Amino acid sequence: MKKVLLLVCLILFQAHLASAQDLKAFLKSCAWGTLGGAAAGVVSLAFTDKPSESWSNVAKGASLGLYVGIGYGIYQINKAPTTYQQPDFALFPKIEEGKVSGLQITGTVLRF
Repeated sequence: MKKVLLLVCLILFQAHLASAQDLKAFLKSCAWGTLGGAAAGVVSLAFTDKPSESWSNVAKGASLGLYVGIGYGIYQINKAPTTYQQPDFALFPKIEEGKVSGLQITGTVLRF
């Protein structure tokens, strides 16, 4: 259990900060993975001797599908790094002699 927790923590720390579109794609891959795994679990009931006693296959399949979806979602987020765009203007506090004396406005005139 400790090894699995360590592996999950390492994977999560390697992930980049994601934008809203990346998060949407990640959650969608998790949902599709879970649904696909649950469907595979339901299909596996047809190949068991006592299907009424094997409903845990559906939960196992959904769990494995979720893990696959998480892995694929992390791969999607990390395959193309997002670029940070600086704002056209920004407000900063102007500090003189350790005290705030006003606001400083910076803006972008030309971007190359």
